[in-house]
Amino acid sequence: MKIITFSVLLPLLSLALSAQEKSGPKHENLGSAINSTTSELTFLVTANGRACYFVRDGHAKNFSKQDVWYSYKDSEDKWVEAMHLGSPINSTSRNGGIFAVSVDENQLLIRGAYVDGEYEGAGISMLSKTKKGTWGDPKKLEIVNFTRYSDMGSYNSARLSNDGKSLLFSFSDKSNSDKSDMYVSHLVLKEKWSKPKSLKDVGNYLKKLANNNTWTEPRKLVSLSLKDYTDVGPYLASDGVTLYFSSDRPGGIGSNDIWMSRRLDDTWQRWSEPVNMGSKVNTEDWDSYYVLDAKGEYGYLSSSLNSLGESDVVRVKLAEEVRPKPVVLISGKVFNAKTKEPMSAEIEYENLSDGLNAGVAVSNPQTGEYRIVLPYEKNYGFMAYAEKFISVSDNLDLTQVAEYKEIQRDLYLVPLEVGSTIRLNNIFFDFGKATLRPESYPELDRLVGYMSKNSKMQIELSGHTDNVGSDDANLKLSDDRAKVVTEYLLSKEVKLERVQAKGYGETKPIGTNDTEEGRQVNRRVEFTILKN
Repeated sequence: MKIITFSVLLPLLSLALSAQEKSGPKHENLGSAINSTTSELTFLVTANGRACYFVRDGHAKNFSKQDVWYSYKDSEDKWVEAMHLGSPINSTSRNGGIFAVSVDENQLLIRGAYVDGEYEGAGISMLSKTKKGTWGDPKKLEIVNFTRYSDMGSYNSARLSNDGKSLLFSFSDKSNSDKSDMYVSHLVLKEKWSKPKSLKDVGNYLKKLANNNTWTEPRKLVSLSLKDYTDVGPYLASDGVTLYFSSDRPGGIGSNDIWMSRRLDDTWQRWSEPVNMGSKVNTEDWDSYYVLDAKGEYGYLSSSLNSLGESDVVRVKLAEEVRPKPVVLISGKVFNAKTKEPMSAEIEYENLSDGLNAGVAVSNPQTGEYRIVLPYEKNYGFMAYAEKFISVSDNLDLTQVAEYKEIQRDLYLVPLEVGSTIRLNNIFFDFGKATLRPESYPELDRLVGYMSKNSKMQIELSGHTDNVGSDDANLKLSDDRAKVVTEYLLSKEVKLERVQAKGYGETKPIGTNDTEEGRQVNRRVEFTILKN
């Protein structure tokens, strides 16, 4: 029995869409820099809205019938003339297809399974930026039983969520069928270890995401499926819950319309009743491949109405009521803390309340640049990983929902060598006390993991305060906090002889005590590597 779950938001959405019908925005063609006299399909815009990738069909410069093209916005906020991406993305032997661009624009998801740079067959592969700034060889994603679905009928599309953990597909149920439904697959993360019982549980922590390329078997979104109708082009907005897709289901305007639904829980099987996006988005013709940037102000889609060619990329400015929930776009660079040089690194972010992984990303190996999108309503920690380095983590409290923001944060990796000092940023105490709060555990568990991987490492754990209060009180507080952290490490079977705890009070400030920002920097716990 098929179950459709109705959301309490639907009356509000209906009112919003009704208002949009009367006075909403119209299609805005992206112009001849993007669109040509042929067809533009599968348009993808980067999270920051500054670059795009798309498929052109039947263009004279294509290697094959369909190839991938690229454009970006110049200093005047105008799209430059689109460029053919060449190989290895495009090939003379098969159509090019692009499914997703990562938030950081350091990875692309393309059509086809590639092994050692050679085409293997149906599938999906990931390309990553190299240190030379070019695209490396595509590598096949290992998706359980993927061919069972891709070989059935008209394999249409796939999309990667902005957290890098979920793939959305459209597949046919029957052989040679042109009807399709939506499916989801999830990145297989290694077993959660954020509260390990012993060192044995955390020994391989630093490798838990490295080269992790395995995905679960695709699972149909049953509650969104309608028999004998086609759903294609699923796209999950940056908030991680708002889904847009193209469908010929009843209630539409043209042959295929854009619809919207919201995910109601983490099962991925409970969704709000799909809502047609209305005549200011949809036309009487075929509309599909709907995407947004992280800000969610504009929707981009392919439309054949009044196009320069068979179909063009257009954008629609959305009313506030029908946009996804607001998010925060964080960008920055990953640096070697010692040399100040940019670094290639894996980036992970987590929910500090439970230590669960909230997303993955990579930095550009040439520039160190990264970008991640964080939805509101959580307190996040995020950090970079690289072999023979220790991450200086950062955190961002987004528990209070606000408007879309863009924030600049650089991340630093400290060489794993004697004398290196690393601040434990995501350590939290009750005010004026040495009581360790639970959201500190993920950070401390990472330290346990480092010490497990480097079994000869010995450290000094040091506590520090600002200059508010008496010298004696500050010295005692800092010493107590260093000891509490040490006790946590000992509870995870780190041997006592590997850890020295010492409080320095206010004697070693790293910022001014004349401002609250400076005093906050001075209130810290850090560790220094004594032996490795």
